[in-house]
Amino acid sequence: MPDLTTQQNGGPAHGGPQTRTESQLRKLDGIKWSKYGDAVIPAWVADMDLAPAEVVTDAIQRVLDLGDFGYNFADVDQLLPLFRQWQDRYHHWSPEESESALFCDVLHAIDIALWLHTKPGDGVVLLTPVYPPFIGAVNGAGRKIVSVPLTQPDWTLDAERLAAAIDENTKVLLLCHPHNPTGRMFTQPEREAIAEVVLANDLLLISDEVWGDLLHDGPGASSESPDRGRHVPMASIDGLAASTLTVTSASKSFSLAGLRCAVAHLGHHGLRAQFQELPKHFLGAVSTPGAAATAAAWSQGHEWLDQTRSFLTDRLDQTMTLVESRLPGVTMRRPEATYLAWLDVSELTPVIGSSPAAWFLEHGGVALGEGTDFGPEGSGFVRLNFATSPAILDAIVDRMATALDSA
Repeated sequence: MPDLTTQQNGGPAHGGPQTRTESQLRKLDGIKWSKYGDAVIPAWVADMDLAPAEVVTDAIQRVLDLGDFGYNFADVDQLLPLFRQWQDRYHHWSPEESESALFCDVLHAIDIALWLHTKPGDGVVLLTPVYPPFIGAVNGAGRKIVSVPLTQPDWTLDAERLAAAIDENTKVLLLCHPHNPTGRMFTQPEREAIAEVVLANDLLLISDEVWGDLLHDGPGASSESPDRGRHVPMASIDGLAASTLTVTSASKSFSLAGLRCAVAHLGHHGLRAQFQELPKHFLGAVSTPGAAATAAAWSQGHEWLDQTRSFLTDRLDQTMTLVESRLPGVTMRRPEATYLAWLDVSELTPVIGSSPAAWFLEHGGVALGEGTDFGPEGSGFVRLNFATSPAILDAIVDRMATALDSA
């Protein structure tokens, strides 16, 4: 397979993101590029194919150069103040440091919150289709999934459907905000409907806002909302903070998932008290490299992120054009956030069957996310990660088109 060369956005002198060539990516040990072998182009898991921001690698390199692997809390101690500053700068929200805590992962905080706040059999609302680990977290804890399907084709929230799904055993609404896999940014009326249901039913709202930095301008960007183009943390809504656990990290914005560092704002008073009662070392601790990388991202990564957002919007535009021109029978709604394309391939079911991602893997050598992994509402869909180079993105869609032409 020929090497798929990179195109750069800005270049090193401009501090912008640097895409990696296919040969560079093939050398990585991460699951995205190693799981399916050299014959497959991966576009499934949510990792970017960009080189890390220089400020991040410099911070980690400094730790390595110093051999500073002991009890080092210099960066750890900066994280909560930097979290507050980052949220204020980008999202106009200033979470109290005294109400925030560090975790090894966003799902780490979610799992513990579900375990502490609910008991087996309690209901947890999911707006489906939804990020598969949410489904696994609820099932793994022995809690009951209360599925509230979003309304196609635009994946909007039906406020009446949400309200009707709540009963006396429902304890939590677990929200992906912005939404994965659809890329929705919930509008002000939708956010207000969520807040109303949470407050009326004394629910714990767990809001995973890890995608909140990665927004797109352009058509479909919630034009009916006065907050168009801006992520609005759920805890910033009047009266809702005391019912909310907000979880986030730099992992998606800066592609740092393997460094295991996340932050949560424990606005919910009862839940915060439960966390504080846990043994001191029960939650573990973030690593020195993870803290160094996150601190560097949140203190020095603004220019890199701004240019990365522009790069990703260009790749979104490229994806929209490629799907329309090269994949007849496939449609996609333009996401307002994330670097994920949620492709409707249901018209092709007579040709590719009920497991479209498996079909494209076998016949096209492209690894996509299987829609049904996101719940039954994902039937007839695949998820495509477009955070890659223009050349690799072209090759992904070309392989899909060639497979369909040969079917």
